[in-house]
Amino acid sequence: PEATLDHVSPAIAIPYGCRDADGTHRLLPEYSRRIDQLGLRAAYELELATYPLLDRIQQIGIKPDLDHFRGLSDLLAYEIGNLQTQLEQQTGRVGFNANSGDQVAAYIFGTLNLEELKQTSSGRGSTNDKILEALEREHPEHPVLSTIRTYRETYKLKNTFVDRLPDFVHRWPFDGRIHTTLRTTRVVTGRLAASDPNLLAQPEHGKFASEFKRGWICEPGHVICQWDESQVELRGLAHLSQDPVLLAVYRGEARNPDGSLIDLHAKLAQRIFGGPIEQYMHKCAGRLAAKAINFGIPMGLTCRGLSVELRKNGVEADEDTAQKWLDETLGLYTGVAAFMERQKKEARDNGFIRCMSGRIRYIGGIRSKDDRTREEAERFSFSTPVQESATLIMKQAEKIVWEDVLPYFWKRGHYVEPLIQIHDCLKLEAEDGLQDELDVFMREAMTNVPISFSVPLDVAGEWGYNMADVVEFAS
Repeated sequence: PEATLDHVSPAIAIPYGCRDADGTHRLLPEYSRRIDQLGLRAAYELELATYPLLDRIQQIGIKPDLDHFRGLSDLLAYEIGNLQTQLEQQTGRVGFNANSGDQVAAYIFGTLNLEELKQTSSGRGSTNDKILEALEREHPEHPVLSTIRTYRETYKLKNTFVDRLPDFVHRWPFDGRIHTTLRTTRVVTGRLAASDPNLLAQPEHGKFASEFKRGWICEPGHVICQWDESQVELRGLAHLSQDPVLLAVYRGEARNPDGSLIDLHAKLAQRIFGGPIEQYMHKCAGRLAAKAINFGIPMGLTCRGLSVELRKNGVEADEDTAQKWLDETLGLYTGVAAFMERQKKEARDNGFIRCMSGRIRYIGGIRSKDDRTREEAERFSFSTPVQESATLIMKQAEKIVWEDVLPYFWKRGHYVEPLIQIHDCLKLEAEDGLQDELDVFMREAMTNVPISFSVPLDVAGEWGYNMADVVEFAS
């Protein structure tokens, strides 16, 4: 198919490309004026500063172990078979097709008689992933909803990702590596998006995450190194809300009676469940609940979402209990509660909110009379700036990596190349033996970004010969 310019003849591609470039050049003065009017100049310039690194990522590509992925394909096929059997047992219908929107709609809106949240253009109830996820939160008494979603996710991983990897490897430049396409304009918070293939969609957690990661390898004599901004969204929340508890914990000012640093999840668990804080310093139901709440707050966590998330971790809590725990959380994080209200007011007053970088997000539905629409808009009003703060930190780090870290090693003739950025983690491939020196430079780049931030940043680093079997850096 003639999908991109490299698939069409030069006689067509050259005039098209020239017209495209000319039109863009003519629009530049008007768009530049509007960027300044909206106060987006700094955000725009930072965005451009990250493009050389992203372009390098696309050029270098990433190496898959195709034999490993063929084995993973077989494993996924077996899992799909098990899920199909489970679906037939739950629905009582032989040959039930979870990928058929008509069949799924007929069952969940007809047989189960659940409420349609949205309709398709043809007039039937929508069963897309977001709708199913919402229904799953609202109706935990119907486990078939979770099975349908899991089936679709597993089927998609196998058929649209794993099984297609050889096709991507056998494309230009035919170097045995996969070259994804990155974009920064698809996500409202500025996060990266990827396509052909979407390497950002591979599972980071869950049943098959390790097997996926094990399939990404490096060239002989090289290592894969990765650095992750630790709890960066919670640190962003601490900065934006100026919450006393979050600030004290991340500044290292909050301590236990014995002088040790207070653990954020343990502190919240103690607030909710009572008892000595020591009992929550290790994995337990209370700590799992507190961890789910802490990491869910920047995403606009609801009592329904918390209830579902806790059940995934083996903690039973109905929506009333989950709401009680969320209320206790905001009783501890009083600064966060005040920040949420400020953001809602800003969105209602202006119709948009402005993030740390100056980026604007328009909040549609903030004045809606429909409770569901309005509540979702309110969540966006405070979750967006928190998530954008993490994006801003990563973009500043990318700029430093491109301008300072990589040239330092390149000038000395070393192989160090960027592989991919997934959320708050940056992955590089380097010569074996450079990892410790590289770790020093990367930690400096990712913790000392030129942003006035209320709490220090922390970076966790690992290295290995694939993305699953990794060890932590000694530092």
